[in-house]
Amino acid sequence: MKIIKTFILTIFFLLIFLPGLFTSIWAVNEILGRNTYQNHEYVKSPFYTSGDEIGFLTEYCKKNNYFGRTGTEDEKLSNCIDAELRVQPMVWAFAGIMKYLSFILIPIFAIYSWYYIRWIKINYFKKK
Repeated sequence: MKIIKTFILTIFFLLIFLPGLFTSIWAVNEILGRNTYQNHEYVKSPFYTSGDEIGFLTEYCKKNNYFGRTGTEDEKLSNCIDAELRVQPMVWAFAGIMKYLSFILIPIFAIYSWYYIRWIKINYFKKK
């Protein structure tokens, strides 16, 4: 029974640890201003200095075969550019959620870690 409980507690520990780790890294980068939400290829391209995002997306979609879209050339290009432009606000929303999620998960992880370590110590390292 002790092994089963240890297994279950370890699974919960990992289920809290991994999202907590990833959201924490994201939140720290967000607070320090190291997150960039723009396409890295766009930032490196000459279109970035001129502010021509549509020109970049036109070239980007053509270079990547419109990401598998079908239809005429104009329809594929229009749909591809539209989809790429719609992704940007979702990235910003996701970034905001990640920051606040880390502020919730870190205290939960700290409290659970204390309980988990205490339980392991009592059940596996107690002196007989």
